[in-house]
Amino acid sequence: MIIRAKINPNMMKWARKYAGFTDGYEDKLPVEIKSRYRSWEDGETKPTWNQLRKVSKRYNIPTAFFFMDTVPKFNNLPELVNYRKLDTKFLFETKSPDLIKEIRKAENRREHYIDLLYELEEDIPSFDKYDGTLNKKHVSTYIREKLGIYLDTQKTWIRKNNSLDKKHYNFLNKWKNIITEKLGVLIFETEGVSIKEMRGLCIFHNEVPIILLNGKDSVNGRIFSLFHELTHLLLGESAICGDDENIEEEVFANAVAGEFLVPKEDLIKNINDDLLSNNSINNLSHLYGVSEDVIIRRLYDDKHIGKYDYTSRVEDFEEITKESKGSGGNYFNNRLKYNGEPYCAIVLQAYEEGIIHGGDFSKFTNLNKKFIPNLYKRLYGGE
Repeated sequence: MIIRAKINPNMMKWARKYAGFTDGYEDKLPVEIKSRYRSWEDGETKPTWNQLRKVSKRYNIPTAFFFMDTVPKFNNLPELVNYRKLDTKFLFETKSPDLIKEIRKAENRREHYIDLLYELEEDIPSFDKYDGTLNKKHVSTYIREKLGIYLDTQKTWIRKNNSLDKKHYNFLNKWKNIITEKLGVLIFETEGVSIKEMRGLCIFHNEVPIILLNGKDSVNGRIFSLFHELTHLLLGESAICGDDENIEEEVFANAVAGEFLVPKEDLIKNINDDLLSNNSINNLSHLYGVSEDVIIRRLYDDKHIGKYDYTSRVEDFEEITKESKGSGGNYFNNRLKYNGEPYCAIVLQAYEEGIIHGGDFSKFTNLNKKFIPNLYKRLYGGE
């Protein structure tokens, strides 16, 4: 005899929308759910317990929620993002299920991180907003001083293990770890979110704010988004950022990121009469650890080239990111990419001190315990 779960149909509908499968996104549901969810929501049929467990996993909601008598309101849920300038209704009615899932994952990891810091008796870092003049030079200088990384050091990152890092992975990883260490910002990367929907995202908190980069973006794209989002946080803003450069806040965040990564005064010292040649632009991109199109933009913004030269050359160097269909590559490296090394380091420390067990380690990092030696080697250079 098949035993069916006597759920509240209204909770089934609520859970689907909560997971982001609103009108227009139902087609993204797994086949076994898509063919039945209407009848479950209308109360015509009840799911089996096995089906309910699958729904629970896909919607990221415990099975017990489906039996609640009263449907909760979205804004009463503690895990929802507290956007200062974004409407919650807008977020959950227009964003994809993949993005909503990544936002919740980021918030959950932040909660784990803070809880583990508390258990380890370490200070919970507070985040200092910028309160000076709203000028790109002043803000970029403030960031430089807070991070304690100056241009001479930044320029050495083009080499890693005596090899030229032409794709700038070393720049990206260095910046991510230093921002967490110096400013207390947790940095994660998404998987499965389209670049057309989001290049970067930040969630402001007075303690341990979040930056979420799109893992499908190019390395250079993520580097620029990192400082774009950091600018929003320093101004006390939460934001979802795409390619819209016409909004005042976005224009300013872009200007700060550009000035920080490629400072005007230093750029002047490194340009020559052949500044528009492929070789010159390529060398400048490696010098600062940015894309060629960022160099072209900086040359234009600082009036080293005119509008015609800018438009004719930027198309040659503009990066076109091909979105991967899956994670691909090395599983362990992908987990570190999505979680961030600082987050994994705290989870590993908590495991070593007996605060969490092996199951928690796997749950918090999505890494099996067998990867612990690999994690030690990556974080500390040894077994």
